[in-house]
Formats: sequence, structure tokens, C-alpha cells
Amino acid sequence: LNSEPAPPGTMLNGPLLEKLGGTVRKLLDDKDTTARDNASLQQLADAQTKIAELEAEKEKKEAAFEKQLAEMAAKLEAEKQAKAAETQKLTRALEESVSAHQVELEEAHGKVAELEATATSSNGKNGH
Repeated sequence: LNSEPAPPGTMLNGPLLEKLGGTVRKLLDDKDTTARDNASLQQLADAQTKIAELEAEKEKKEAAFEKQLAEMAAKLEAEKQAKAAETQKLTRALEESVSAHQVELEEAHGKVAELEATATSSNGKNGH
């Protein structure tokens, strides 16, 4: 289109009118496309923001979960050490008890041997 205004009373003929209509349609289409593109860009930005928020929330939950697991592991380790100490204590007590009973048993065997020896010697004297 010419940038000069048409003289007054000039009618737009067919080709000129079609050219003007095409230009107007193109401008309107470009405006609609730009609006749609801007809307799409905004939706994309919104989606990226939501993704960032979800990732931050996920990382926060993972950190809390890892902390909880570490606390549980520490508690289990403490319980394990306490059980090991208790087992060691009970084992020592059992070994001491067995040792004491072993001494008593040996003393009892000694007394039995003495009694048998006394009985044997008494029978030998009486039988003479």
C-alpha cells in the first residue's frame, strides 16, 4: 500500500481492496499468534515455577527422611551396643558360675574318693 492518502472520493478498487484486506488479516493473525505465544510462554513459566516448587519440596522431604533414617540407625546402633554389653556381662557371669560349680564338683569327687578309700581300707582291715 502507498503511504500517501488517497484523494477524496477515491474508491478502493478490487485489487487494492484485496491487498488492504490481506494486510489487515495478516496484522490480526500476527496479533493473535503473539497473544497465543505470550499465553504459552506464561503457561510454560508457570509450569517451570511449579516444577521448581515440587523439586524443592521433594528435596526437603528427602532431607527430613534421611535425618530420620540417621536417627533410627544411631538408636539401633546404641541398642546393639547395649545388648552386646549385656550379653558379655551375662556370659562372664555364666562362666564364673560354671567355674565355681566345676570347683565344687572337683571337691565333691575328692570327697567321694576319700570316702571310697576309707571304706576300702576299713574293709581291708576288717577282712584281715
